Amino acid sequence: MRILTYKRTHTGDPGENGIFGERDCMGSVRNWNYDAVVGIGVLNPWTGDEGISGKVTWVGVGPVRIKNEGRGDTIKFEQFVLLDEKGPDFAKLAPNLAERFYKRNARTILHSYSKVEKDEVIRLIKSIMASDQYQKVQHSSEPHKDYKDRKRCKKHRCAKLLSCK
Repeated sequence: MRILTYKRTHTGDPGENGIFGERDCMGSVRNWNYDAVVGIGVLNPWTGDEGISGKVTWVGVGPVRIKNEGRGDTIKFEQFVLLDEKGPDFAKLAPNLAERFYKRNARTILHSYSKVEKDEVIRLIKSIMASDQYQKVQHSSEPHKDYKDRKRCKKHRCAKLLSCK
């Protein structure tokens, strides 16, 4: 199983509808070839999103690609769980992988997992997907039609709406 794990600085992409890239976050990385994605919060997220610090923020399995005009395809998943600030502590579920992200400053990992790290991330995905504690999201089959009309945050040059702090 090819798993993309990456650090998130903010919430909002993916949102509650489970569509990754609707605000163009992670750009061309979304076009990489993977079977699952795990989003984890950075230790110092953007102001207003501090609750995701060090947590598993979302998991998606079974990507379905939707071509779009942004920097990468928009992705929905056959199975998706959005956790954001309610997510479990990443370091408790995957201590070796957390060390690599937080102490050795990895931003994304797709191919270079050690055996221990890969086992941890697979166990993490299975645990979250099997848990009744987390609400699974039903996906819409199309990205939001107003994608191109979203106003971008000028201060951070990010894809968040103007309410970004």
